[in-house]
Amino acid sequence: VFCSAIDINAFEIGLIASPLANIHILPNIAGHVGSDITAGIIATKLADQSGLQLFVDIGTNGEIVLAQNGKLLTCSTAAGPAFEGATIFQGMRAAPGAVEMVGITEDSVQVKAIGNEMPIGICGSGLIDAMAEMLKAGLIEPSGRLLDETEALRRGISVGLSKRLRKGERGKEFVLVYKENVDDIVITQKDIREMQLAKAAIYSGIAIMIKKMGAAMGDLDRITIAGAFGSYINVESALTIGLFPQTDKDKIISAGNTAGIGASMALLSLKERGEADVRARKIEHIELAAQPDFQEEYISATKFGSPMRPGHTVP
Repeated sequence: VFCSAIDINAFEIGLIASPLANIHILPNIAGHVGSDITAGIIATKLADQSGLQLFVDIGTNGEIVLAQNGKLLTCSTAAGPAFEGATIFQGMRAAPGAVEMVGITEDSVQVKAIGNEMPIGICGSGLIDAMAEMLKAGLIEPSGRLLDETEALRRGISVGLSKRLRKGERGKEFVLVYKENVDDIVITQKDIREMQLAKAAIYSGIAIMIKKMGAAMGDLDRITIAGAFGSYINVESALTIGLFPQTDKDKIISAGNTAGIGASMALLSLKERGEADVRARKIEHIELAAQPDFQEEYISATKFGSPMRPGHTVP
């Protein structure tokens, strides 16, 4: 309903400030692509960058913007709340005690929790790390199926790792952290499936837009990750699970709170407000569900690793 910028006085909306203080609300782009993305576009100067530029804000709705020499496309993907720790058995927000980093060696698992506190759950960045490390260790198949202890031993996985594969009340699980007197911290088969669906939503949105732009995955010059969550993602792990197209990890940067930066720019500059209005009007919104190849892209992207098909070549 609201796509244009709005200017309104503070007293009209009950804001405790000078009654005639002007409140400026940046323009939305579409129903699920809000003014935080408009702010991100002006904060990163996306339209002014050369080459093929990808901007991704990862959350329950993953908003994606693709830019090529001034032309902008955008879409929203229903990634679900897995990246934020919801729908995950022991998932939690990025708070003290949340496992944020995971490393798996030949026979052991190391974790780091936020604040260096005792682990009590796992947040989004820890989930991405855990999935990537379990894949590299051979504990998860590319299809997302979690091995059991017998299979792991038969495939030559160490006893130390294999014994962490067990059957719990919720089915198959892998123990990340053994704990005394309280429940161990585990990754369940359902957790893995939730992460597959979430990362497939992001990847398939990217794939559709790159095709719409008439480009290929290998043409990407930069991937910018917005938001606080992006600051904590291990880029190598994200590439391992296929959250982003395979590319040189040096091309992936975290831009932090681009919504806040863009809002500050608009607060201080009428020129930037005008730029935001122009970009929001000119950007082309892609409705993913209406694309005839979306289901195929989505299903293919549920596998771990980046899909490679004709038109989707990587270097």
